[in-house]
This record gives sequence, C-alpha cells and structure tokens, in this order.
Amino acid sequence: MDADRDFPGVVSFPEISTPLGSFHFGGHLSNVGGTGFQHFRTYGNYALVLVTGRGSGRFRDQLGTDRRITAGDLLLIFPEIPHQYGPEAGDFWEEIFLTFDGAAFDEWRNRGLNPSQPIWQLPSPESWQQRFRQLLDMRITTLAEACLAVGTIHTLVAEALAQHPQSGHAGHWVDSATQMLGMGRGAPSLEQIARQLGMGYETFRKKYKAATGESPGNCRRRLRLVQAARMIQSEFTLDLVADALDFCDAFHLSKSFKRHFGFPPAELRKRGKDGASRQPESGK
Repeated sequence: MDADRDFPGVVSFPEISTPLGSFHFGGHLSNVGGTGFQHFRTYGNYALVLVTGRGSGRFRDQLGTDRRITAGDLLLIFPEIPHQYGPEAGDFWEEIFLTFDGAAFDEWRNRGLNPSQPIWQLPSPESWQQRFRQLLDMRITTLAEACLAVGTIHTLVAEALAQHPQSGHAGHWVDSATQMLGMGRGAPSLEQIARQLGMGYETFRKKYKAATGESPGNCRRRLRLVQAARMIQSEFTLDLVADALDFCDAFHLSKSFKRHFGFPPAELRKRGKDGASRQPESGK
C-alpha cells in the first residue's frame, strides 16, 4: 500500500470566512502520537477526530474525561477545553481529522453538542471516514466552495447528534434556560431563571454546567458578545448595542468584546467596510 497516497498528512485550506464558519485544515495520519500526554493542549478551534483502522489509545480532558478509545470512536474537540489523546504503550494510532470554527458552530451547544461528552462510537465508521476524505479532497478557492465544505461539516455534526440522542440533549429545561440567557435588556437574572425552572440557583448553575460544559454566566456573556458582533457589523452604534444587550455602557462593551474576541469593535467594523472581514469566533 502506498503510504503517501493513503495517508497524505495534513491539508490546509484558504482562510475564507463564511456565515456558516470556517474550515481550516485536516488530515489522515497513521502511526503518529496524537497530542501526546506530557501537557494538555487547547486548540482554539473545534475538531472532529475519527480513530480509524487499528487505532486505539486514550483521551483525557480537564473536564474529567479519561477513557480508552478504539477504532470507530469520534472525538469532538472544543476550542476552549484543554485535552490530550493518543496511543498508549503497545497501541497503534491512526486518525482522520477536520478543524473548523465560527459562531454558527457555537450554536450547536444549544442543540446538544456537549463538552462533557466528547467521545462517540459511530455505527458505520468506514462511511464517515470516506466522507472525511471527500472533504479533504475538496478544491476550496471560492466563497461558494467554502460554504459547501463548511455546510458538510454542519451536516456531520447534525448526524452525529441524531445518532446519539441519549447523550446529545439534556432536556427541554436546558433549551429554555439558554433562550433566557441569550436575551438582552430586560432579561431575567440568573436567580430568576433558576426560579422559573423550579430550582435553587446553585442547583441550576451546577446542572447547567454539567449539561452543557459551560456555566450560565459564561453562556450569557458569550451569547451577548456574539450578538454584539452581529449588530456592530450591521452598523449599529456601540451605545445602542450596549443598551440593547444590557452592558453598562459602550466602554464596558468594548472592553468585554476585546477580551473575548482578541480585537476591539472598531477593528471589526473596519474589516467589514474593507470587505475582507473575518467573522469573530466565539469561544476562543
């Protein structure tokens, strides 16, 4: 078997931002070490890692997951979760992976994508491997081609969730809580949300984080900042955005925005006017 043909290594793609997110790079690697186990790593991107062939090893993250993994396991890597994976002594490691990000992928957290459940056993891993290879073989040079590729990744995520309903959704109360957390001015406080759900605040906070991997307070900040980015790109003033999303003032909004996205609102507005904006990516 020709190793160069069957295991092409890492393939990178042009940085073309789409409303659906961005597809950065991927690859098919054989007999490699994964991330190794000396340190936890944080990617800053989402990734789907499919263990293929005779692959086996271990996955750990700082949320407490520590599991053996074998061929057919799909790892869901979250941008902000420190993790490590790879072969243990005597294991052979083979993987095919995709990396991507964008606010549209963050929305899957409200639909069941859960950092506390990062490992899924696929019913037909050979079919998934073929679909990963087709994505890696794509020619991506235009916005339309980038949208097609990113849309395919969204489809993979949706199908993975549909195949694991018991682990993919924590219940109607999580949807209700997330909807209330995403509201702007006039939104109920965290304590009021807890009462509406029939829980004490501490119970709500712990159950919500266990179900989604994110505290209610962090979720509220993230959702409001993502909405702020959309409004800023639509030419709303900072004062209006701050008022609509219940920030203290434009200064507080600007400071929170830069801490979250890594650049100030003025730079996002300038990128939009230049016609070469890269969408801010929540969760980095």
